[in-house]
Amino acid sequence: MRAVPRPVFAVLFATLLAVGLAACGDDDSTQATGDGSTTTVDDSGGGQYDYGDDTGGDAQAEDGKIVAVDFSLSDITVAPGAEIVLKNNGDQKHTATSDEDGLFDLEADAGSTSDPGTAPEEPGDYTFHCEIHSSMTATLTVEG
Repeated sequence: MRAVPRPVFAVLFATLLAVGLAACGDDDSTQATGDGSTTTVDDSGGGQYDYGDDTGGDAQAEDGKIVAVDFSLSDITVAPGAEIVLKNNGDQKHTATSDEDGLFDLEADAGSTSDPGTAPEEPGDYTFHCEIHSSMTATLTVEG
């Protein structure tokens, strides 16, 4: 068996190293959110999402928006009667449905934002869930 010459081995090793390092680089991509803004998504398969200043993997509330990511919903705090929407940053259809009948029921396909709904007028905590994925629960807090 003939040995590989050192210069050929060195070039092959350097090429493989460069490819490997490139694969470990920035796995983020920017995606439209459906409301005219964009969000940065980590495409590495880890499920981490960046909402600007927030740095967590779980859903993080945005002003007036309940956020769905993968299989979590964000808690949200709003003023009485405020407009609320469900912003779905996941890849499954989700809902944000009040546990009390008729208060609010928002629905959004993957990568979209629901039609607006209205928060209750009475201050308090209102639990809600995803009708499709019952383990997804969160709380809407009305303060004012």
